[in-house]
Amino acid sequence: MEIAFQQRRQQIVGDCRQLKSDVDSYNDNAAPKQPIQLGFDFTPDLEELEALESVQS
Repeated sequence: MEIAFQQRRQQIVGDCRQLKSDVDSYNDNAAPKQPIQLGFDFTPDLEELEALESVQS
């Protein structure tokens, strides 16, 4: 299971890397007045989802 979890985490990291690359490319090429900023700390998102799940249970 540990190997499976590590592999899943690496998939997520790959998705985040691609998302960052996409946003960086957009910001560089479209040169918007306010570049899109992304955060990769998903702690608040996870906490919100867990809170919603506990309310729905």
